[in-house]
Amino acid sequence: MDQGSQIGLIPEEPEDMWHAYNLVAAGDSLRSTTVRKVTMESSTGSSTSNRVRTTLTISVEDLDFDVQAGVLRVKGRNIAENPYVKMGAYHTLDLELNRKFTLAKKVWDVVALDRIGN
Repeated sequence: MDQGSQIGLIPEEPEDMWHAYNLVAAGDSLRSTTVRKVTMESSTGSSTSNRVRTTLTISVEDLDFDVQAGVLRVKGRNIAENPYVKMGAYHTLDLELNRKFTLAKKVWDVVALDRIGN
């Protein structure tokens, strides 16, 4: 893989989540779908909130693997334009089984390449 390239991954079983936990690192960028609560204000001043599914790309700062739930929580700042989330705003993406995510690294080392099977 070239420097700065990305790969789409879909964890299909709990062991895949463990591999993802060991693959994702601070400084990587990660893109995945998420649900955000969005509050809209009308011209009369009343507000309504809706849950909106959107795709975010974050610069990874921290991650936490919940073994019991099989969920990898990846925290970082939004680094791509999005109608619901400001640039630079913090967000946590929950990576779950059978949900695709895209991981980009500046440098893919031998260990990372071996982990994804390239």
